[in-house]
Amino acid sequence: MKKSSLGIMLLLLAVAPALAIGQEKQTPEKSEFSFSIDPIAGPEFVEFELTLKNHGNGDLLFEFPTSKKYEIIVMDGEKKKVYQFSEDKAFAQAFEKLEVKPRETIKWRESWDYNQAGIRIKEGEYSVNGQLEAISVNGKPVENKQQLTDQKQMYIPGENPVFKGIKTAGESGSYKISGEARPTSGKFFYTIEDGHNQLIAETKVIQKSKYPNWHPFSLKVTIPENKLPQNGSLILTLYERSKEGKIIHTYPVLLERFPNK
Repeated sequence: MKKSSLGIMLLLLAVAPALAIGQEKQTPEKSEFSFSIDPIAGPEFVEFELTLKNHGNGDLLFEFPTSKKYEIIVMDGEKKKVYQFSEDKAFAQAFEKLEVKPRETIKWRESWDYNQAGIRIKEGEYSVNGQLEAISVNGKPVENKQQLTDQKQMYIPGENPVFKGIKTAGESGSYKISGEARPTSGKFFYTIEDGHNQLIAETKVIQKSKYPNWHPFSLKVTIPENKLPQNGSLILTLYERSKEGKIIHTYPVLLERFPNK
């Protein structure tokens, strides 16, 4: 069983502006572009956000030897690889080019379900390495290879024993949340907040079955438009309470980021 403090920490990590544990990559003063990777580690999967920025006033033309634009590798504390994005994937073996306009930002997103050979990896700290696969920019080889790589740390949580398969749908204040739950008391709770204000107070949900049997559930929630954050994230937190009333088995769910464009 996980302590509620761990759940809160994971929630904060999931919605923090940096979206990752570690220092934000600094852009050299004379650099025309920067590349970064930010892992967003949730309860059941991690989302990798890769960002390529053109900091200059001119177009940048990146050339790649294949259709693969980037690589992602995750390693454990012993420097053993537990995930590689390109494994079991096929890429077109032909040169490709990517044009990035002045001050333009391009983002890619990939996800991983924490499974290695069909088995979920252990809870703990992992390093995430991202690399842009470009071989030249505007026809010239990239002199500073560090501009093509980035590394971040992330904490992968243990498997939640009460909630799984959580999915969300909706936007602009109207959402549907579904999944499976098996609370020991036959009931669980949820709240919704934006990182500063609680928008929906603790709400109880009664399940038709108790631990260890899983049972599907579905929730519909509505937030008035005037209460939605202008800049930030809307988070629903699932949890149950112990016999002593303590919050346990927290499961943060990102409903929407604002602005959502």
